[in-house]
Amino acid sequence: MRIHQITAKNFVGAHDVDVTIDTPVTLFAGQNGAGKSSLKQAIDAALLGHMGRVTLKKEYGAAVSEGAKKGLATVETDAGVATFALPDGKHSAPLTAYLGALPFLLEPSRFARATADERRTFLFELTGLRATPEVVKKLLLERQCDEKRIEAVLPMLRAGFPAAVDFVKDKAKEAKGAWKGVTGEQWGKEKSEGWAEEVPRFDAARHAQVLKELESADARLQDVNREFGALHEKHRTFASSRAAHERNLETAQGLVRLEKKLEFDKGELAKAEQALTDAQGRAGSAPRKGLVHELASAVGMFAAIMSDSDGVAGYHLNGEVAGWDEFDLGPVAAAMSAYEKQYGAIGEASDEKARESLPTLVSARDTMLRSVANDERDIAAARAAEEALKLTADADPVSDEDLGAVRTALSEATNIQRKVREELDRLNATKQAADAAAENTKKAAAHHADVIGWLAIADALSPDGIPGDMLSKALEPINTKLADFAHFAAWPVPWIDSGMAIRAGERLYSLLSESEQYRVDALLALTIGVISETKLVSFDRFDVLDLTGRSDLLALLDDMATQGELETALVFATLKKVPEGLNDTMRAHWIADGELLAANVAEAA
Repeated sequence: MRIHQITAKNFVGAHDVDVTIDTPVTLFAGQNGAGKSSLKQAIDAALLGHMGRVTLKKEYGAAVSEGAKKGLATVETDAGVATFALPDGKHSAPLTAYLGALPFLLEPSRFARATADERRTFLFELTGLRATPEVVKKLLLERQCDEKRIEAVLPMLRAGFPAAVDFVKDKAKEAKGAWKGVTGEQWGKEKSEGWAEEVPRFDAARHAQVLKELESADARLQDVNREFGALHEKHRTFASSRAAHERNLETAQGLVRLEKKLEFDKGELAKAEQALTDAQGRAGSAPRKGLVHELASAVGMFAAIMSDSDGVAGYHLNGEVAGWDEFDLGPVAAAMSAYEKQYGAIGEASDEKARESLPTLVSARDTMLRSVANDERDIAAARAAEEALKLTADADPVSDEDLGAVRTALSEATNIQRKVREELDRLNATKQAADAAAENTKKAAAHHADVIGWLAIADALSPDGIPGDMLSKALEPINTKLADFAHFAAWPVPWIDSGMAIRAGERLYSLLSESEQYRVDALLALTIGVISETKLVSFDRFDVLDLTGRSDLLALLDDMATQGELETALVFATLKKVPEGLNDTMRAHWIADGELLAANVAEAA
């Protein structure tokens, strides 16, 4: 990308700079505090859209030169115009060029400060190397990784290799947890390989034999149970029969006594009835007191009225005669009959003492009536028992000893069945434990294979795996170009290893001196500029290098410009005067107090 014009107005220490860039290499020189860094910051802000030295946008106002209200940086290029305004930080850069490399070209030390993952990501982008899911799947299959697991991880590659590796490691961790859940131990590659749970010894032959023994014991217990049930029923029937026989015998043996008692009770009943009859005859019609007698008298009077009325009871509403025969007077006659039976006819002469004895005699007669009825009932039962004794045949006799013997056999059969079942339960428990152990061994093997499968993918996706292999192809042209530039400048050859470490020769970048690191940064920026086809680079603090180092770098820039590998190189240096004897590809400008001075003024200064 070729820069044509640079303008900086009130931008920190660059108060008024408006310079035309008409050579590939432009050197801005001046003393400390002259505004060189401010000019570079203005260029960077215009191209990148932010100010590296100011972290918060609200602080952009402090970057406006003292005494001014606004600042502006403008960079005109063959790809468009980029601007950055202060104090609002408004940025416009509609450039038709690849801008991804600009941060590393405008600040060469940025690549070395980046993390290994950031370097790797940028180099993938820089070289156009695309780790598409299809490509990665093919490479994973070549490494004999499990296809099902590959399909699970492919969507994560859209977020980059690190995200995919984290996903796979989480899966491996889950599998390790599952393995521990089965085994109760922490997963370890060597320990887990071939792990097997101890299997209890299970005697299958004995198990089959015990099953048969249990079948036999069940059958024996069933037979004895059946025998005991039948014998117990016979024992109950026999006992019931003997009890009934003894009751019938006892009842039948009392028949003679009961017949004598019946004969006696009948005689007493006859006496009671005769005494009652005699007393009723003597009771007569003596004055009778009490509600019963009053009612009986009223009923008698009613009967007399009926007798004297010639059968006429009254008249109906229609005037017809109503006779007594129209009414049911049976209860009246029955009541009178009962009264006279107990007390005698109303109006008869009576014996007071006989009348008073009537209730007692009635009670005595009724008692004897009940006694005779009971005697007849008991005699009937005794005769029935006597007949039953004739018909009853004794049940098969079953003794308590017979029943006890079968009960003992039942207990023995139960104990045998229990012992056989207990042994079968032990064998079943052993079989279950053996089956569980075998299943756990199988599960543990599956979880172990899962862990190994995920770890294989994690290794394949780690920086030293597929990304490393892919990056090695990308690093080859980069390291080749670094070596070419280093050889031309006669500097130690820098290179980037597969782990993204930067070295100069065999020494790590972090162990290099400041000037050595500057050389490496410069070569990296130039290489990135060429490979990205941006062909632009910016070097600050050029004075870090000694005179030889400066000459080497300027010679390299001149050669690259001549070869068409470099379109714009901006070099900022703290020098005592403007350099002389520069090649045609280079022009130097002197900066003082934030402004560019003409060459003759610079000489005078």
